Amino acid sequence: MDQILGLIDRFGIVIVLIGTFFEGEVFAIVGGFLAYRGAHPIEMMLALAFVGSFFGDLAVFLFSRYFSDSRFVVRWTQRPRFARALSLVDRFQAYFVIVNRYVYGLRMPGLIALGLSSITVPRFLFLNLIGAALWATLFTTIGYVFGYSISTVFARLEMVEEGLLAALLTILVAVAGWFAWSRWGPGAADRRAERERKRQEREEREKV
Repeated sequence: MDQILGLIDRFGIVIVLIGTFFEGEVFAIVGGFLAYRGAHPIEMMLALAFVGSFFGDLAVFLFSRYFSDSRFVVRWTQRPRFARALSLVDRFQAYFVIVNRYVYGLRMPGLIALGLSSITVPRFLFLNLIGAALWATLFTTIGYVFGYSISTVFARLEMVEEGLLAALLTILVAVAGWFAWSRWGPGAADRRAERERKRQEREEREKV
């Protein structure tokens, strides 16, 4: 577990930036957790989460706006969630740009619906700027404030990891022992002969 935390500390900048670009909350919280551990300044983690979220949403929006005939966009428009996202965009266009990233399962169809809607690019840029700033601040702060709790979870996972490893080794030893007993233990030859006899009987019945 210490090795995992070490890797997270070492590649935290890349993890937060790429993670928030493609996904979301979990990686912003990771950024806050790294700031709590002192691996990176919290201002840097906030900035990375903001940049990743802002440009991630902008990329999907622009792609759906200018490449609406692509298979990627068409495939999303045929999904049930897209109809829901489109109805919300039509009713709450400006509000939807800001809150879309908070609704689980609607980020991608919501951005595509926005790209296909009548909202202008400058208007989306302004609202996306506000939304990304609020979102990055909220979830990075959550990761920082609850850093102690997250550290406790990692410590408990390490204990569980040791228990699981011991259990796994026990199971492997038991399976190996059973296999050795069935293959070379007392009566193994008789059991193999009995299985062979039953197999031949089945084959003869199938031929009939």
